[in-house]
Amino acid sequence: MNNTAECYELTLTPNYVSDWTFNDAVRELIQNGTDQEVLDPSNKFDITYDNSKKSLKLTNSKSKLSVNTLLLGRSSKSNNEETVGQFGEGYKIAALVLNRLGKTFTIYNNEKNEIWESKFKNSEKWKEKILAFYVSKNEASGSGLVIEIKNVSYKEYSDLEEIWLGFYEYEKINTTYGEILTDEYQENLIYVNGLRIGFNGDLKYGYNFKPKYIKLERDRKTCDGWEAKITTSKMLTEAMINGDIKQEKIQKMIEEDSDDIYQMDIIGDNNKIKEMLIDAFDKQNEKPFSVPVHTQDQVAKVKALGGNPIVVPYRVSTLIKSETEKRIQELINFPKSTAMTIRERFDLWFISYQDKLPSNARLEIRELIDKLEI
Repeated sequence: MNNTAECYELTLTPNYVSDWTFNDAVRELIQNGTDQEVLDPSNKFDITYDNSKKSLKLTNSKSKLSVNTLLLGRSSKSNNEETVGQFGEGYKIAALVLNRLGKTFTIYNNEKNEIWESKFKNSEKWKEKILAFYVSKNEASGSGLVIEIKNVSYKEYSDLEEIWLGFYEYEKINTTYGEILTDEYQENLIYVNGLRIGFNGDLKYGYNFKPKYIKLERDRKTCDGWEAKITTSKMLTEAMINGDIKQEKIQKMIEEDSDDIYQMDIIGDNNKIKEMLIDAFDKQNEKPFSVPVHTQDQVAKVKALGGNPIVVPYRVSTLIKSETEKRIQELINFPKSTAMTIRERFDLWFISYQDKLPSNARLEIRELIDKLEI
């Protein structure tokens, strides 16, 4: 270490975030690197590993650091909805964890001709062992910002593929909200800005969300499942409208009540989906007066009105609920045979309007109708 290096003590003791692992620490660094590329697409982020030197390098081609970023809570990304990180701890916490695990953590701040080295020291001021960064001037041999971690095994490096999408090429469909991941091995996996997050569900595709559409928890490792399902529904709807996913595939997912489309009935841009389902229903059920239904009450009502009730899956019924109501009303308005008995006409009236009656009135009228002769 350069004897002229300036020391910056951080008020972080070695046991801070004591449950963090190697993956947790590097995840923070990957998040910072990918966020920087989101803010400036020319500021490319990359990861390289040298097995002979047991050295892992994370690089941004144009980034640079100022010493005030060592302040806890300071973040250049605060309130930026395009990035994941917001809390201003990032690389400082990663450095602490990696030092605790016996790794070295060095930053080559090439744009400012600086080298930042981190280690624990016994602080005279705080009377505790704390994390410190030593910043020294050094003629840069490259450009951008390079974080080098040493004493990294190949297994530790290869295990990182579980947390970052960018390790390999992958098949995807681009949407406004992020990427639909179509490779089979990505099924039921969720990412935000390329970082894996936890999700409790059963998805037919994988998804890489843009941060602005998904709110992460404080640890940035989990998200709201309800919000995620709304976003996957929007992504699939957009992909189908754009012709990137076949209508038949979406229809099958709806019929199977897949989690991918779980919230499709409440999103605002689902008219194309509804039209597809109604068209498919009519092609499969050419008999006159066919009505899509889901409950036994609907079956009985359509039968009493002379229609042909066809039971459809729950998710289909919620999406085309208005069409079901429309067709039932058409049956009600359809001219009936004058040969109908008084009892049959009352039955028809009751089926048509019972939902508008108070429960006590509904029961009383039903009893009176049942006493009529057929």
